[in-house]
Amino acid sequence: MSFSIVAGLRYRSLDTAIHRLDPRVKLLISASFLINALLFNEYFCGMGTVASIIVASQLSLLSIAKSHRSLLTTMRGAIPLIAIVYVLNSLGGWAEGIPLEEQLYRATASSARFLAFITSFSLFFLTTSPDEFGLLLFKLRVPYTYAFVFVAAVRLAPILAEEVQDIVDAQRSRGRELEGRNPIRILRGVVSIFTPLLINSLRRAYEMAEALEVKCFGASQKRTSYRELRMRRTDYAVMLVTIAFEVLVLYLRALGVLNGLP
Repeated sequence: MSFSIVAGLRYRSLDTAIHRLDPRVKLLISASFLINALLFNEYFCGMGTVASIIVASQLSLLSIAKSHRSLLTTMRGAIPLIAIVYVLNSLGGWAEGIPLEEQLYRATASSARFLAFITSFSLFFLTTSPDEFGLLLFKLRVPYTYAFVFVAAVRLAPILAEEVQDIVDAQRSRGRELEGRNPIRILRGVVSIFTPLLINSLRRAYEMAEALEVKCFGASQKRTSYRELRMRRTDYAVMLVTIAFEVLVLYLRALGVLNGLP
């Protein structure tokens, strides 16, 4: 049982050129990755190339940010999900009576598209601190209550994943079998994992609620921040390059240059 897919949400505090970029710029880059992942649904000359470029680009940028191993961990954790997507698309094509070659084509395209989709925002989350994320949502006019909930969820997701893995290791050390062909045994194993996880999550939520109440959360409608987001020349340059690249991709797509083979 692996929960390494959430490694793409685990922020690492480092001093790199990518980390120093304004979070609005990093959000724009990630949104560009997502748009391209959703835009192209072909494999040959289309989705295969685009998916490879998306993943390779993120690996290159995260190598500069010294966080590429987290993306590789996410990709490794997503292998079971990618396999499910591949099998379901293959079975769907078989049920429709589609030739085997086209079945494999569609399954491969969907798997590549899914991989590009789930990794599109890894750059943003791996290099943007929760505090910067909160400031970004505040700049986007998101109500502070909703912004706080969203930031808290992103912050706690890797912690919960690590806690699940600790519970799994603890149950295995006690001799409980969590894998096998017996569905009843598997169900018992799942219950033995998520029962303590639920209890710990409720305890953590209660402690957070008490802390927010002590600090008078929501008492003031006008909030100030110790740190303000400010765009620098480098941020503007990267933003312009990203926008120009995305406009070029959309233009070439409209002309049919980047369409896949029929």
